[in-house]
Amino acid sequence: MSSTLVVMSDPESFNANVPHQRAAPMKEFDSWSAIALGAITTNSAVGILLTFAGTTTYGGSMLLVYGYPIMSFIALCAATSLAELTSAIPHAGGQYVWVARLAPRRVHRFFSYLTGFFSWAGAVCTGASVCLIGAELILDMVSFFKPSFRQKPWMVFLGYQAINIFTLLPSFYGNLLGKVTNGLMVFTALLLVGLLIALFAAPSERRSTHDFFTVWRNISGWSDGMAALIGVNSLQWCYCCLDSMVHIADEIPKPEKNIPKALMWSIGIGFTSGMICLFAYMFATNDYETGYSSLTITFQAFGQNQAAAIVIQVLVAISSVGALWGIHVWQSRLAWTIGYNRGFPFGEYLERIAGPPYGTPVYALVFSSIFTALLGCLYLGSSTAFNSLVSACLLFQWLSYSIPVVFLNIHGRSNITPGAFWFPKLGYIANAVLVTWTTLSLVIYCFPYRLPVEAGEMNYVAPVLVGFTVLSIICWLFYGRKHFHISEIGDCVEMIDAVSPGVETRQKGDFKE
Repeated sequence: MSSTLVVMSDPESFNANVPHQRAAPMKEFDSWSAIALGAITTNSAVGILLTFAGTTTYGGSMLLVYGYPIMSFIALCAATSLAELTSAIPHAGGQYVWVARLAPRRVHRFFSYLTGFFSWAGAVCTGASVCLIGAELILDMVSFFKPSFRQKPWMVFLGYQAINIFTLLPSFYGNLLGKVTNGLMVFTALLLVGLLIALFAAPSERRSTHDFFTVWRNISGWSDGMAALIGVNSLQWCYCCLDSMVHIADEIPKPEKNIPKALMWSIGIGFTSGMICLFAYMFATNDYETGYSSLTITFQAFGQNQAAAIVIQVLVAISSVGALWGIHVWQSRLAWTIGYNRGFPFGEYLERIAGPPYGTPVYALVFSSIFTALLGCLYLGSSTAFNSLVSACLLFQWLSYSIPVVFLNIHGRSNITPGAFWFPKLGYIANAVLVTWTTLSLVIYCFPYRLPVEAGEMNYVAPVLVGFTVLSIICWLFYGRKHFHISEIGDCVEMIDAVSPGVETRQKGDFKE
């Protein structure tokens, strides 16, 4: 049995007498705002700035110059794989819905549930990482002005929770989604342009081209080959949140075309802005391998101009915190669809779309942000455990991308009715690169960051992955197996006439058997 998705310009027009229907948020996104959502959540240029002090310890500027294009190609393969599936089956549930339709019938509910869990957990943990980054960026400025200031965990905790709440409340209002997303993209673009002009005009000592392109500096303690793998792996942060666009399928016209377009544009914007930012900072900075904060590196790049460094830090903090707006949309849409399929407790609340002036899944927004807040409490108990959990969020995301792709190829790419975005031959390459990189990341990301290993620098990603997988299976055995249903995922996709005033209906899942 399939159900009807009801997309409403007015949530009050939901008709309870029409069977098997669910309310969807208002269509507040268009192709431009979908691209903007992808650009602000991946935020690759800012990601380069925030991660390159740590990344360069594995190979210096040479690692970034050659490693970032490699990571961009891998991200392009991931985006291509997501775009193909979105084009064939546009659905706000994304990965777990695809698995439900592609996996063998005897295991499709279990793997669909597991994929949904990984997907949502990746979104929540990413939100937690952004809350932490925002709080630390602000406290770094205090330390910069007052060297005697000592940052305490409770200060980070309060900043973390304030940022979570500050970005959550406006996301309740559906009519703001497209406008704010577009505004944040323009802000980040202007920040990047201003930053580049200022960096090239700053009176700092320039690095030589020879040093920039050919000198390998590995101070991690690992062999050069292993250091290169770990360093490139850390650049994944510049392309996290790729599937955020997939989950607005019910809020954008022609999602089978507009979402793949947004995915491709996000990679293009991320690669271009990231490379420009990378070159500008590398040429203007001489001592980034020491692991200094982004503020200290900016201070050095601007010829030790304190005012310029602070202004840039404030703008970077705003851009970073702005990304959390898009992440709230991402994680809440997952909670909304999983709740509809009763994958989570309180599904009858999570599936609800609030009436005017909201038009969004408010319960799902609050539900996901509560878990983000709880992760902040973990930081108070153990920053090492928190950092390991947040680091695992990247692996949760890549696993959720790879599981449906594996089943797509088992099912047979020729057995799916393709959408407008489909590469019969190149798609195999994109799928293979995605699955291979995910497998490699599962291994590489679990190694210690440096050698020799100290207790305070241990990497606990492996126990986190195992523990979370076990938790997911337990949730399946005691809850999901009884309650999780996927009957809404039908066997055809079609647009039909409105069943009540202001209502548009759509059924999902166009496949060949």
